[in-house]
Amino acid sequence: MFRKTLPQSLLCLVFTIILTGAAHGQDNGFRVDYTVEVQNIDASLFHVTANVKNIKQPRLELSLPTWTPGWYTIENYGKNILRFKITDAKGATLPHMMTRKQTWTVDTKGLDQLKVEFDYRADVLALNQAKISKDFAFFTGTELFLMAGGHRESPSMVRFIVPNGWKIISALKETSDPMVFNAADYDALVDAPTEMGNFDVTRFLVEGKPHYFVATPAGKFSTGKSQKFAEMLGKVASAQSAIFGGLPYEKYVYFYFFASPESNASGALEHLNSHVSFAPPGDVAQPEQMIGTASHEFFHLWNVKRIRPVEMWPYDYSRENETPLLWVSEGFTNYYGNVAVYRAGLMKQEDFLARAGDAISGVENNEARAFISPAESSASTWLGYDTPTAFGISYYTQGQNLGALLDLSIRHDTAGRVGLDDVMRSLYKDFYQRGKGFSMEDMIGVVNRLTRQDYHDFYRRYVWGVEVPPYEQIYGYAGYHVEKATRKGPVFGFGGRFKSGAFYINNVEPNSPSSEAGLAVGDAILKINGEELQRIKFNELAGTTVKLTIKHEGEEKEIPFKVGAHEEAGYSLVAAPQPTADQLKVREGWLKAGH
Repeated sequence: MFRKTLPQSLLCLVFTIILTGAAHGQDNGFRVDYTVEVQNIDASLFHVTANVKNIKQPRLELSLPTWTPGWYTIENYGKNILRFKITDAKGATLPHMMTRKQTWTVDTKGLDQLKVEFDYRADVLALNQAKISKDFAFFTGTELFLMAGGHRESPSMVRFIVPNGWKIISALKETSDPMVFNAADYDALVDAPTEMGNFDVTRFLVEGKPHYFVATPAGKFSTGKSQKFAEMLGKVASAQSAIFGGLPYEKYVYFYFFASPESNASGALEHLNSHVSFAPPGDVAQPEQMIGTASHEFFHLWNVKRIRPVEMWPYDYSRENETPLLWVSEGFTNYYGNVAVYRAGLMKQEDFLARAGDAISGVENNEARAFISPAESSASTWLGYDTPTAFGISYYTQGQNLGALLDLSIRHDTAGRVGLDDVMRSLYKDFYQRGKGFSMEDMIGVVNRLTRQDYHDFYRRYVWGVEVPPYEQIYGYAGYHVEKATRKGPVFGFGGRFKSGAFYINNVEPNSPSSEAGLAVGDAILKINGEELQRIKFNELAGTTVKLTIKHEGEEKEIPFKVGAHEEAGYSLVAAPQPTADQLKVREGWLKAGH
C-alpha cells in the first residue's frame, strides 16, 4: 500500500468527492433488481418488477429510455406501459409524479426500499421493439428497464419467469441460476437483448470465448447452414480481433430472426456484446449473403459501442443525441465490414475492390452529395432514420467511401507504415479506454499525429464540405485508376419501407412508373412476378415489365408495372499496368489478407 499525506485543501476536496459519490449511489449499496415475467402470451404482456434497495435519499427519479442506441429514432417506450404503480416495503401505494414523459419522481424520505411494477405490451417484432408470440418472447433492455437518477453505475440482477418448456438466452452476464442474470451498470443492462422460448442455438468458440448463434423460428435455418455460418462468423471475429488486440467481452450472442420485421426497424442492430438481425426466410437465406451484415454489426463492438462520438458519451436516453460523426461510426463500420470479410478469406480481392467502386458510385450518383456533407447527414439522421426525407444521402455510404480514401491517404503519407487500423486503435486506446468520447478535432489530431501531416483541409473539404474527392489521385497511391462508365439503373418512382414481408409505399413521385401504374400511398407490394420480395434482384429489373401483387385499400390484386430505367455512373478500380515500388507498398498494406 502506498500512502501519502495530503495538504488540508486536498483533504477537503477528497472528502467532498466521497460525499458526492455516496449521494449519487456509487458507494452506498444502491441497486435495482428486476423480475421480468412473460405474463400473458395472448395479450402480449410482460410483467416487470423493479425492486429498488438501499435508497438513502429523500427523492428518487425513475425514467425509461425513449430510444435504443444505434437506431436513431425516438420510440417513446412508455406508451407501451400499463398499470404503473410504486409501493413501499409493506405494499402500501406510494404517490408519484410524472415530471417528464417516461420519467416519474417519488418521495423516498425515510424509505430504504420500494417496488415498481408495470405491464408492458410487447406486440411488435422489430430491432428496437419487444415481442411476445406463442413460440418466443424477445426484448432489449431499453424497453423494460428503468434508470434511477444518479445511480447509472449501480449493478442490477434480472430474474426471468417464463412458460414451462421455454429456454432463455441473454446477452446479460450469466449466473449459476439459468433464469438469473447480472449487469454491472445501467448501460450494460439496457444494451442487452434477451430471448425466451423455442429457438435453435449453435455454440462455438473464438479465442476461447463462447459465441452463440440463435436462429428463430426453430428449425427454419438448417443445421448445416448454421454450422457453416458459425464457422464464417468465427473467422470474421478473429480478423477484427487482430485489429484491436483481442475481443472486448466474455461472450457474444448473434440473434437472428428468419422472418419479416413488423415495423420499419428492419436490417440489423448492434449491442454491447451481441447483435440482432432480420434475415430472409430460412430456406432462402444463405451464409454467404448474411456474412457482410454480420461483419458490419460485429465491428460495432469497437466502433460506436466503445469508440463513440463525444456527443453520445454517455448516451442520453431521454432525447435525440445528434453528432456530426456518424459517417465514422456507421460509414467506417461499412468499410471495415468488407475489410474483415476480405481479411478472413471470405471475399475475393476483385470483390473487395468492387465494393470500393460501389461506394464511389453510391455517393457520386446522388444529387444530394453536392448539398449535404457527411457531417451534416450524420447530424440530421434523426429527421428520417427509418422514414424517407425529401432530399438526403446516406452517411453509411459517404463514410465507407471516405474510409477507403483516408486509409490509402494515410498509408501514402507514411510510406505504408500505418493505415486506418492505427487510427481506430488510437481512438480505442486514447478515448474509450480513458472513459471518454472523441470529437471531430480529436480524430483529426490522431490522424495528424500518425501521419505528421495536417488533415484539417481534407476534413474541411470532404467531411464538413461537399467537394468531390480526388479519387484518381488517392486510389493512384495504390496503383489503381478509377474508371467511370454508364449503366442502366431501375426507376420505380415510389418510396417506403419493408415491413412484415411487404414493401409499404409512403410516397409516389408524379409522372413516374408508379403514378402511371396507379400505385398510391398506403399500398403494399407483396410480390413481384409471383416471387417474395426477398428473392428479387431489383437492379436487374431496369426497363422490364413485371407483375406486381399489391394490397390496395385492403384488397389484394395483380397489376402490370413497367420499371423505368435511367443512366447512372458506375465506378471501378483498374490496376495500373506498371505500378511503382511506392504504389505497391501501399497496395500490399491495404490488401493484406488473413489467408
